Amino acid sequence: MNILHMKYALEVAKAGSLSKASEVLLIAVPNISRSIKELEADIGINIFERTAKGMSLTPEGEEFIGYAKEILS
Repeated sequence: MNILHMKYALEVAKAGSLSKASEVLLIAVPNISRSIKELEADIGINIFERTAKGMSLTPEGEEFIGYAKEILS
């Protein structure tokens, strides 16, 4: 599991959208999106529910983000 992928996921969870997270991280939206898809494939769960209004955490995603915060702190 890539630490950078976890950092991106944490920022998307905090911001609620890829575009807002990309502004904070200074990373292009497609790169963040690809990173999160790779992370989801690696761990075998959907972290986010994607909608036209943004991205929200799935129940499994909430649990993952909790662990990610612990790992990264």
